[in-house]
Amino acid sequence: MLSDALLLELRSLLPHCVSTDAATLLAASLDASDVQGACSAVVRVASEEDVVRLLRWAEERRVAIVPRGAATSATGAARPMPGSVALDLRGLNRILDLDARDMVAVVEPGVITATLQRAAEAEGLLYPPDPASAAECTLGGNVATCAGGLRAVKYGVTRDYVLGLRCVLPGGRILECGGRNLKDVTGYDLTRLLTGSEGTLAVFTRIVLKLVPLPPAHGTLLCSFADEDGAFTAADAILAAGLWPRALESMDEPAARLAAAGAGLELLPETRSQLLVELDGEATSVREAMERLRLLLGKTCLDCRDVSSGEAFAAVWQGRRGISRAARALAPAKHSEDIGVPRGKLALVVRQLKELGRAHGIPMLIYGHAGDANLHCNFLHDPGGEGADRRLDACVRGAWELVLSHGGTLTGEHGVGLRKRDELPRILGAERMRLMHAIKQAFDPGNIMNPGKVLRENQA
Repeated sequence: MLSDALLLELRSLLPHCVSTDAATLLAASLDASDVQGACSAVVRVASEEDVVRLLRWAEERRVAIVPRGAATSATGAARPMPGSVALDLRGLNRILDLDARDMVAVVEPGVITATLQRAAEAEGLLYPPDPASAAECTLGGNVATCAGGLRAVKYGVTRDYVLGLRCVLPGGRILECGGRNLKDVTGYDLTRLLTGSEGTLAVFTRIVLKLVPLPPAHGTLLCSFADEDGAFTAADAILAAGLWPRALESMDEPAARLAAAGAGLELLPETRSQLLVELDGEATSVREAMERLRLLLGKTCLDCRDVSSGEAFAAVWQGRRGISRAARALAPAKHSEDIGVPRGKLALVVRQLKELGRAHGIPMLIYGHAGDANLHCNFLHDPGGEGADRRLDACVRGAWELVLSHGGTLTGEHGVGLRKRDELPRILGAERMRLMHAIKQAFDPGNIMNPGKVLRENQA
């Protein structure tokens, strides 16, 4: 824990920013990984100069800094450790510029993702990255984890829209990289290096994001299938037909039931999987593509429901976005893994994951982004049974091995944080680990930036 003397220094340095009351410390001790941490103080900054002062002091005093936004991280990346200071960036929440001609937005890290999406749409523009938690997650957190989301199949992920960053480095140094240019290959690409760095290298204070024209029309179909592979087979057929949806979301039967309940819809009793397909573009092309979709999927699906407009559209997407939270009603201690596999292995891997769950007595709920083969595998864990924690651990590790055996990845969009940190050496190999540690040393020689996340200190 920080000494009284250091806390007094911190309060003197940032008198209106520091909180140490029990309620604030408790709130800052958690993120969406549901594993509690601890910190000695919370600093809610109001300006870049506050960040500079804090990081200069922290470097001198060797105090760990844990940057946080909305704390929606599912991997423990925003979880503080004893003796650390939680840096709350939600007060830096301005859209500084939204330029329709340059097609860029300049934002502070605490801006909520959905806030920028709405502001861009009001100008006839689109900010495509769309995490399921867009209504609550911050753009700084999105950049820190290179968030993906529902539209990644067509538009890509957060790193594809980060043009420039202004950051504060340990010691209070300012780094600017990139800018408003859509094309820039001057020197090493530090902008991309920092995107996805999970708060371990720098603190973002300004972010330049690329925008694209807002498609004038969209269309959405919700399709139900009588077999578990039906959604994946349909996704393959859609892409093979040359259709490129902006969202292509699969749900197994338990996930589909939760989504339907959240949307206020009835699910056909025979449903074993669902596919939510959204297209966008010019109105004529969307109408034509929707008709092609109906003809293509009508041969194999139980039901193909048009939910393109009005209350149905909002309800269906609300149901889909709420699956993870709703799953806690089935298993409050449920454990979620964010896996990615080559597209051609998707249906096979899901079948094998379900078999693995049955072998360990742990039900599985699997849904996610079928278009880019990034799935959220939920282990519906009941911690009360005898040996339950051991069975969960064995099942999760078995799932990791299964995914890796198919050439997959242990995280498609949530990042490493604490949960998957110790798996990196065997996955990435010695040379990549050496380079990652060298990068960390170059940016943060005192190891004050979110220490222990992504890299263990002795892991090189």
